[in-house]
Amino acid sequence: MTIPDNRYGRWKEKLLNLVRSDPDPVKVSLAMALGFSAAFLPPFGFHTLLVMGLGYLFRVSVPLAILGTWINNPWTFIPVFLPSYVLEIKLGGILLEKKLNFPSLSALSRMPYKTVIAQIKLVLWPFIVGSVVFSCAVFVTSFFLVYGFLKYRKGFSSLPL
Repeated sequence: MTIPDNRYGRWKEKLLNLVRSDPDPVKVSLAMALGFSAAFLPPFGFHTLLVMGLGYLFRVSVPLAILGTWINNPWTFIPVFLPSYVLEIKLGGILLEKKLNFPSLSALSRMPYKTVIAQIKLVLWPFIVGSVVFSCAVFVTSFFLVYGFLKYRKGFSSLPL
């Protein structure tokens, strides 16, 4: 007879302990919002380092902020990041008043190297500007959603295990 594996329960307990580690719902909300918003910024692969520095700078829970960045992980990269990538480029193009016609990914894969570099240069600044604006919108939205959830639950100790 095999003993059932209770990994889900252990992870849930660890996560709730992490959320409860800081009694201030504003700081918890700020940490999570910082992580959520950083996941949409351009320094691919360095979100965790970025959030560690920003979390320390703003004196919020660095582990919670890191947890927030992990919404953009290998499993969520395609459904979360690719649509936001297109949205960020279009938003940046509107804000910078640039007309952008960028090819599909399949067309890009068939282009010569120099043409791909030219396409990247074309969308780089709109992407950066759009990413920062989109990230700020994610920050504000996620702060109020997390804060509202924590206030709705009336404290961290009442969160069920």
